[in-house]
Amino acid sequence: MSTPTNFSPLTQIAYIPTHAAGNVNHPDVEYGFTTSGRTVGGNYFCRYWSKHVPTILRTRANSELTNEDDLVEFVSKPNFIRDIVQLIVMNGVT
Repeated sequence: MSTPTNFSPLTQIAYIPTHAAGNVNHPDVEYGFTTSGRTVGGNYFCRYWSKHVPTILRTRANSELTNEDDLVEFVSKPNFIRDIVQLIVMNGVT
């Protein structure tokens, strides 16, 4: 296990699956943000953007528990706060 991370809620992240070998540009990488702080088990709850429509969330109903070893801090959406507010206003996403 690597050194524990300390992402705050709403930190933009990239989920890099093990088979991507750390390549943040691998086609299977998913971009999103944390919705929780670090859990006791070394995980974070995260929401992910759709690969097909990057302005909407792929995970609409719930956050997904993701192991910290598969996450890196990565800014994929420079207008992140604006996009989140727009989602909340337009869709009632919480």
